[in-house]
Amino acid sequence: MKNSFETFFEKATGHAPYEYQKRLACGEPNEGEGQSQGVWCVSRLIDVPTGLGKTAAVVMAWLWNRVILGCEDWPRRLVYCLPMRTLVEQTRDNVQDWIADLRQAADELELSQNARSDLTWLREHSPVVLMGGEEKQDWDLRPEKPAVLIGTQDMLLSRALNRGYGMSRFRWPMHFAMLNNDCLWILDETQLMGSGVETSAQLTAFRSRFPTIGRCATWWMSATLDFNRLKTVDYSFEEADGNGNLLQLDAEDRKQSSVAKRLGAPKKIAPAPVKLNSDSKKDVATYSKELADWILKEHLKKHRPNKLTLVILNRVNRAQEVFRQMESQMEKAKANGTSTESPDLALIHSRFRPQDRKQYERKLNAPQNLICIATQAVEAGMDLDADLLVTELAPWSSLVQRFGRCNRRGLRKESRVFWINLEFRDDKAASPYSRQELDDSRRAMNKLEGKDANPKTLASVKIKEPTVIRPVIRWKDILDLFDTTPDLAGNDLDVSRYIRDGQNNDANVFWREFEGENATDQPKPTGEEFCSVAISKQTRDFLKKAKAYAWDVLDGKWKEAETVIPGGVYMLSAGAGGYSTRLGWTGNPKESKVPSCRPPSDLLADAPDSTGENSTSFLGVPVTLEQHTNNVGKETNRLVQSLSLEKWESVFSQVAQWHDIGKAHPEFQAMLRKGIDETTAPKELLAKSGTNKKGRCKPKYFRHELLSALAWIQKNSDNPNGESVNISAYLIASHHGKVRLSIRSLPEEKPPAEFKDKNRRIARGVVEGERMPAIQFGNIDLPEFVVDLSLMEMGAPQQSWLTRMLALRDALGPFQLAFLETVFRAADMLASQAEKDGTNGNL
Repeated sequence: MKNSFETFFEKATGHAPYEYQKRLACGEPNEGEGQSQGVWCVSRLIDVPTGLGKTAAVVMAWLWNRVILGCEDWPRRLVYCLPMRTLVEQTRDNVQDWIADLRQAADELELSQNARSDLTWLREHSPVVLMGGEEKQDWDLRPEKPAVLIGTQDMLLSRALNRGYGMSRFRWPMHFAMLNNDCLWILDETQLMGSGVETSAQLTAFRSRFPTIGRCATWWMSATLDFNRLKTVDYSFEEADGNGNLLQLDAEDRKQSSVAKRLGAPKKIAPAPVKLNSDSKKDVATYSKELADWILKEHLKKHRPNKLTLVILNRVNRAQEVFRQMESQMEKAKANGTSTESPDLALIHSRFRPQDRKQYERKLNAPQNLICIATQAVEAGMDLDADLLVTELAPWSSLVQRFGRCNRRGLRKESRVFWINLEFRDDKAASPYSRQELDDSRRAMNKLEGKDANPKTLASVKIKEPTVIRPVIRWKDILDLFDTTPDLAGNDLDVSRYIRDGQNNDANVFWREFEGENATDQPKPTGEEFCSVAISKQTRDFLKKAKAYAWDVLDGKWKEAETVIPGGVYMLSAGAGGYSTRLGWTGNPKESKVPSCRPPSDLLADAPDSTGENSTSFLGVPVTLEQHTNNVGKETNRLVQSLSLEKWESVFSQVAQWHDIGKAHPEFQAMLRKGIDETTAPKELLAKSGTNKKGRCKPKYFRHELLSALAWIQKNSDNPNGESVNISAYLIASHHGKVRLSIRSLPEEKPPAEFKDKNRRIARGVVEGERMPAIQFGNIDLPEFVVDLSLMEMGAPQQSWLTRMLALRDALGPFQLAFLETVFRAADMLASQAEKDGTNGNL
C-alpha cells in the first residue's frame, strides 16, 4: 500500500476525510511520513457533533489498520452496536458500499495480496446483521476471518452475556466467545442505550480482568454522552484510558468549510402552538387532530422541491394517531377539492416488520414533498435533512440529536425548528422519559427561542443529567452466565436489566397461518417475519388472550407460552390481529387478519434446535466415523494454525480424535442406519447417515458427546485431575452446546425399560452401567467399557464433573475457554458442511 489514508478514505466514501477522522485512524501525523502510519487500538470516547461522519470515521479506521495495513494488534471483528433496528440497516448499507468500492479500487490503491483477500472476504460475507431471528450467515464458524457485525444492543449485548436473544440457546457460547475475544466494539448513539452503556463499560473491564484471545477495545460515540456514565464499579474511562483517548473536534477541524457550515447551520427555534398536558385517550385524540392540522399548514407555507417535514413524537401510539389524523384530513381536503398540494406521508417507528417499514423508508431515501411522522427511531444515526422539524419536548441529549436532522449540512439559508411543550404531572405520563428530564429541557428551550438549533449554539447549554441508579453487572455474574443450563424449572438467568432500562425491554412476535395442532411443528421464523414489541401489561394480556406460542427446546415443538420474557420469540395465528401493515404493532385484536410474510418454503430452515435433535448427523451422504474424525482433525489443525493457537495444539488433536466416539452407541448407529440401503452403505461405524430424513435417538434425549467425554475420562483415569484431560473432556462434551458445565437428568428422564434398576443414574440419555462395544480406528483403540456416571455426584471419590469444569473455567477464564470451545465447534461444523458438499473437508 503506497497511497495515503486520504486517498483510501476518498475511494471508499467519495469525499475527503475530516481532520478528526484522520487522527482516529492514523494518530498525529509525523513529520515527513504523512498519514500512512497506523496507531495502537485502545478504548476511546468519540465526542463529535451529529452529522460529521462518525460512522465512516470508525469503520474506515478499522479497515485501514486491520485490513489495509494488516496490523494484528487491531481486532479481527468490528462489532457495531446501535440502540434500535431502524439505524442498523442504514449502517449496513453504508458499510457494504464502502467495502465494495475499496475492493474495486484495489489496483489503484496498490493493495497487498492479503488486503485484497480480506476485502474480498468482507465483500462476500460482511456485514453480518444481528437484529432478531436466526441470521443467514454462519459467521461464527469463521473465527479466523475479519468480520463486520452490526446489530441492536438487545441482540449484541445479550449475546455478549451468553444469553442471546432470538437465537438457538445451544449456540449462545459461540457468540459469547466471538463477541468477547479479538473484537473492537463500537457503541453508537449511546444517549439512547440506557443501562447498555454501563454494561459495555463493565464488559470492557472484564476483558481486561479475564484472559482473552486477541486484542479487545471499546469505542463509545455520542455528541451528548455524560462522561460519568463511563465510570462504573469496575471501570473508569479516565483512569483506564485517560483523556488522551477522548476524541473531539479541534481548531483544524473547525476551519474546514463543510464543518463550519454544519456547526453554524441556520434553523430558528420557536414553540409550537399545540401542547399536551395529559396522556388520557381523549386528550391525546384532541392533541393529535390539532397537531396534524397545524403541521399540514406549516408544511404547505413555503413550497420547495423535495421538501421534507420531520415530526418526532415520544410514543408510538401518538405517532400512529397523528398519522391517522393527517391521512384523514388530506383525504377530506381532496374529496372537497380544497387541496392545492398533497404531500406524501411516511410513518417510522420500531414496531414494524422489516418489509412493512421499508415501504416508508423508501420514501425517506428520496423525499419529494414528504411529511414523516416518527418516533425516537429517527432521532439518531439516520441521515435525514429536513426543512422543517417539529419535535415533542424530550431530554436534552435527545433534543440535540433531533435538531441534527434539520438542515443537517447547513446548505440552506433558512430552516425552522418547532418544539411541542409537554407538561405532565407525573413520570408515568412522561414515559418513556421522566418529568424532571422534560422540565430541565423546557427551561433550556425557553431561553433559546429565536436562536438557531445548531451545534455552535447548543454547545453553550449545560444541563446536568438526573442521577439514575441502574443495575450493574459484576464479574461474578459473568462467571454464573457461563453456564447455559436452565434451572430445574426450565428458566434462565435474566439479563434484560443489563441490556436496556426496565421499561424498554422488547420481545419478538411473528404471525403464521395455522389451525390447531398445526402450530406445534411450524418451521423456525426468519428475521423478516419479526415485529419487535414492548413488553407491557397490554402486550402480555394480548399475547395470553391470543394464545401465543413459544418454542420448547426439550420437546422440540411450539407450545402455548406461559410467560413473556425480554428477547423471547412468540408465534401468533394470523387471525389474532394486533398488527397493521400500514401502522405497525397496535396490540388491537380487532385489526384485520395479519398477512403472513413467511418466505417461500424452500428458503425456510427446519424447526428450531432442541435438546435431542441431531440434524447435523443427517447429511444425505454416508460418512464413516473414521472419515469424519480425520476431516475434523484436518479442519481443527487449519484453524489452530490460522489463529496461532499452537499452545493448545495437542489438546485439539485429542479432542478431534475422541469427540464422536459416543456415536458408536448401538442405538445411535441404529438411528443413522434407519432407512438406508445396507447393500451400498459402509459396514464401518457411521458418523453421518446416508439419508437426510432426520430422526431421533433412543433414549429420547441421548447425547453422544456426553458419552464421548465419559469415555475420554475413563481412558485417562490414571490422571483424573490433569488440566489437559479436563480441557479435552470439556471440548468433547460441549461441541454441540448441549452438554457443558453440568450433567443432570432432564425432567421425566428415566432409564429405558430393559433396565430393571429404575434408580440407576441417567443423564442426557446416557445410562449408568451400559456396556459400550470396543472401538478401533485410526489412533483410537478403546476396549469395551462400562459407563460410569459417578461424576454426576458431588463429593464422589473422584472430582465431580461440575467441580472439574468450574476449576477449568476459573483457570482459563470464561472468555478464553468459550473461544476454544467455539474453535472446535466451528471445525466440526465446517467439516460436516464439506462432507455434505462432497469436498471432504478441503475448504
